[in-house]
Amino acid sequence: MNSTQLIIQNAITQLCLLIKSSSLANTEKTTVVERVHAIDVVLLERLCQKSSRPLTTTNLSYIICFLAGLSTHTVAAIFKIEPGTVYTVRYRLHAYFTTDAVLPF
Repeated sequence: MNSTQLIIQNAITQLCLLIKSSSLANTEKTTVVERVHAIDVVLLERLCQKSSRPLTTTNLSYIICFLAGLSTHTVAAIFKIEPGTVYTVRYRLHAYFTTDAVLPF
């Protein structure tokens, strides 16, 4: 396992802890954790390689949520932020990637 894979696994683990401590209903928490574990790690690793600057664990956590197809309100509940902030984070994450990178979020 290379360093990028370890960072991704760490981000997934931390995100799952955030989900479990969030205000989401227990059934929704289970569904969200399953969706997070079902994301394509290879795709996420390729995205990390296309990044023009290093991604933080928090950045990776947001990207994982977006790749898992979570709604803005679900992401806001997980990170305990306003839904408008999620839109801002998504917009700012695009600045981390080159213009030729096709982002799936």
